[in-house]
Amino acid sequence: MSTPFDNTKFSSALETLPNELLLQIISEVVLSSTLEGSQRVDEIQNGILAVTLTSHHLHDLANIVLYRTVVLDREKDILLFRRTVNDARKASMPGRTGKVAITSAFLQSVVKRLAITHAPMCNGLEVFALRKLGTKVSNSDIATIITACSGAHTITLPSLWAHVLRDIGKSAEDSEGGEAPGNLKVTELLLGSYVDFAKTRCTIPQWRPSVPSTPIHPLPAIPSTTHPSTPDPAMQHDSTSVLSDLSPAIIFPHITHLRIAEPAHAWYSPLALLDVFPSLTHIALPRRADANTENDELFIGDVKSILQEPRMRMVIISIFPQIQVGADEKTAANRDAGGLPDIKNSTIWLAAEELKRGDGRVFIVSGHSGSWRKDWQGPAVVASPRGSGNWWRKMMSP
Repeated sequence: MSTPFDNTKFSSALETLPNELLLQIISEVVLSSTLEGSQRVDEIQNGILAVTLTSHHLHDLANIVLYRTVVLDREKDILLFRRTVNDARKASMPGRTGKVAITSAFLQSVVKRLAITHAPMCNGLEVFALRKLGTKVSNSDIATIITACSGAHTITLPSLWAHVLRDIGKSAEDSEGGEAPGNLKVTELLLGSYVDFAKTRCTIPQWRPSVPSTPIHPLPAIPSTTHPSTPDPAMQHDSTSVLSDLSPAIIFPHITHLRIAEPAHAWYSPLALLDVFPSLTHIALPRRADANTENDELFIGDVKSILQEPRMRMVIISIFPQIQVGADEKTAANRDAGGLPDIKNSTIWLAAEELKRGDGRVFIVSGHSGSWRKDWQGPAVVASPRGSGNWWRKMMSP
């Protein structure tokens, strides 16, 4: 496909324009290159190639457009970007000669949003199943990528790799390159599901059906101290050993926006997240409709306690329809799209509505399986200087 950048005189004239305007033009080239074809991010290269071959200056600006939002939605993407990080490290070593476009300093300063949306499995058992799948992507790969993109202010991760972010201090020290993980600038974090950061996991399933009309009894607006069942001792021991050497709050001191995308297969205390993320002002919490009435009460009680924090500006409750245990992501997405059953008649929705009437910071939305991945798909996400946009603002719209 021919573009204006194929004209040398035209390209020379372009270089006299301000960089901000050139970045906008290059972004439009990226978008136009995929308007008539597939929407895979791979095809961004078709439109941006003409820019990179025109001049060194336009090449550098094209790299900014290409790297300011990094989306890794396949195993291949993760492995290739890991190789890019390795090459950037080598290019940054003392004694290297010649100009290299992608260096460690470039990645740290240019990458503003990092979205790793690929995961071998995406359910509550993913951490344990991953060990048996023989995936080529290792925890070290994820840690290396996150550390290399330490200037990113937005990070999206499947829950199975969330512990890598928590433990990135130790992981990065053991890896080659020696970047300082404590310099992470992330302020917004999206996790695929709940993660047992604070050792509060309780193994009671969420999936026990309850009658939608079952009332929720009034709960005191204090931290919940009771749990439906005792945590699995083996699970508790494992969590304790992992967290004994590293306080999770040290890793997340600057995160103000936390979105938990989808419910897990077990009970997790939303209130415990405040200990892990001490600076939160915005939080999104998922819950499954018609799941477990006792856990619904605990959930609402925790949300009340979260709202007691003066710094909290926005609490989004996303409610998902009931699905069968073991249903795959495609089945879940089809079920969600069908809108069955009517989650607005569920116990948890009615309780959340009552909470919303008394506090304008509360918003309730219908949850859809896999939607957090779709938010990062398509060339427009990479081309836009805002990435996938302001999700929080979108949720405020009626």
